[in-house]
Amino acid sequence: MSDEIVESSLVFILQQAQETGAERLDITFFGGEPLLAKDKIYQIVDELDQRAAHLTRSYKLSTNGTLLTEQVMNELLSRRVFLSLSLDGSPETNDLYRKRAGGQGTAKRIEEAARLLLKHNPCASVTCVVTPATAGRVAPSVDYLYELGFRYISTTLDYSAEWSVEHFKALKSSYKQLAKWYEGKMLAEERFYLSFFDERIRTRTYKPLAAHERCHVAGKHFSIAPDGALYPCIQFVTTEGRPEFIIGHVNEGFDNACKQHIHQASEKEKPECNGCTLEARCSKWCSCINFASTGTIDQASPIACYNERILMEIVDKTADRLWKKRSNMFVHKHYNPDYPIIAHLEANL
Repeated sequence: MSDEIVESSLVFILQQAQETGAERLDITFFGGEPLLAKDKIYQIVDELDQRAAHLTRSYKLSTNGTLLTEQVMNELLSRRVFLSLSLDGSPETNDLYRKRAGGQGTAKRIEEAARLLLKHNPCASVTCVVTPATAGRVAPSVDYLYELGFRYISTTLDYSAEWSVEHFKALKSSYKQLAKWYEGKMLAEERFYLSFFDERIRTRTYKPLAAHERCHVAGKHFSIAPDGALYPCIQFVTTEGRPEFIIGHVNEGFDNACKQHIHQASEKEKPECNGCTLEARCSKWCSCINFASTGTIDQASPIACYNERILMEIVDKTADRLWKKRSNMFVHKHYNPDYPIIAHLEANL
């Protein structure tokens, strides 16, 4: 991103905040690898701290860790930038896809970055992407990340990959192993967050996500590409040759007709989901998942559907067992609305 586009982006963001009456800005830096442009990140944060001092501001950055050093860590911490690490599991699992340009694995370097990150922030989160090739390794991958020190573990599928029935068989087997791991940690009264399980238990313990809680594509958030083009979400920025998903430019403003069209397409009912007992609990509303899987935003992802059917059954049975055993941590975690605050405070004591 050129200095000119950086400046135009800052002006555009502040104009939008003023026009919409926003009280806070949530800025996320993403890539590729955003630390390749760390000086621009420092510049943007410093500028917003000056120009948007009247707004509450939060900054997040997702990194693969290969460029994270003590100096970079200190620069980001001084600017209150919250880091999330991408690490797909044990070295042999991670290095299947996360390689250097010369083909060398990155696991050793990322593990060093993980320890550095956790030293400065015990509540740092890690994202583990599950691919068809790693479908049978979910449980050991999560255990590896946990033993490394992470207590906030986000797990997600690669929805753009080619999944087969055999891959899902391996995934189901791994989910069953993960259920035993999760149950054991709950009974041992360990504090942690595992998205694959905790998010699905939440949709049952409380209720499905309310409409206002969901991520509304082409709504309150937008993404800025290196050339200044505006997209409805991070996942769409790589849609080269798909101008229908460009919702404007920082120098020209939003294309409101395009925004409205994308939003309406995203909110359309999905007849392929009619009659499904899991419809209210699944991720059919996520346009990013649907786009990655189907190339459209108004068709539910069959990969997500297959995954939810497998995972939800296993998760629900695990939750039932923990409830019957009256697991103190399970009850506290999923029935006490103050749990997230308490867990965060205790992690930092």
